[in-house]
Amino acid sequence: MPKVSYSKWIKYYWNAKTIFSAHSPFLYEFMNQVMGEQKLNEDLSKVEAQRKTLIQSKKSIPFIEYGAGSSVGSNDSSRKISDVARNSLSGYWQCRLLYNMMKLYRPVHVLEIGTSLGISSAYLALGYKNATITTLEGNPASAAIAREVWQELEIDTIELKVGEFGQTLLPALSTMNRVDLAFLDGNHRKKATLDYFNIVQEKIHHKSIILVDDIYWSDEMHDAWSILKEDESVAFSIDIFRMGILFFDHSIMPKQHFQLIPYKYKPWSIGLFA
Repeated sequence: MPKVSYSKWIKYYWNAKTIFSAHSPFLYEFMNQVMGEQKLNEDLSKVEAQRKTLIQSKKSIPFIEYGAGSSVGSNDSSRKISDVARNSLSGYWQCRLLYNMMKLYRPVHVLEIGTSLGISSAYLALGYKNATITTLEGNPASAAIAREVWQELEIDTIELKVGEFGQTLLPALSTMNRVDLAFLDGNHRKKATLDYFNIVQEKIHHKSIILVDDIYWSDEMHDAWSILKEDESVAFSIDIFRMGILFFDHSIMPKQHFQLIPYKYKPWSIGLFA
């Protein structure tokens, strides 16, 4: 992820609330069970071992970049697997959030736009093993490595579609009865992000969740996030800086927007002043 300006980070940090400011039972549960500290378990350890193997790889792969998904060698015809693993994959903290959300909310029909090397898909699949994950990847070589990762992890609940997202998204959605959770992490441009949201929206319901990755990636990604969180279908939204999360159940609370941060990063915030 490109370096975000200090001003954006400071503004987020200043406004972000900890679990001690979570007056809503829903938010308290989210911060406790999704954002809370968690030790490595067998599932997490296995996936992180695969990440380590990718980071240590000496191989290169052909690469096709359709969107603004990476700042690392976006104009190269090939990339080192290790570079992709270090710079383009969702990090451990973010993947743990995905895993925890799957465990807590148990979405059955999951869509991911942007497979990369398959690490985040693995976390989604292992978080709730009764879920079916449909994931889209533009680069065939990356998709091949993702399949190897899932095979090593003995995951067989992931369906991978390879090709430009504009050509694979609608056919993938046509095979899904509904979308319970969507992770938008494929093309970090404003128009593409808004288009994906509008297309996926046709399959969501009031219990659905949409996660938007890298909402501070660039000014246009932050603009896209600002538009999405104000959409009339969105009941409330959560900004955890690394990504934004949209909820659609208006019965939980009135329309609101929250910026949240783990307590350990703001230990003096106990609900009295922030």
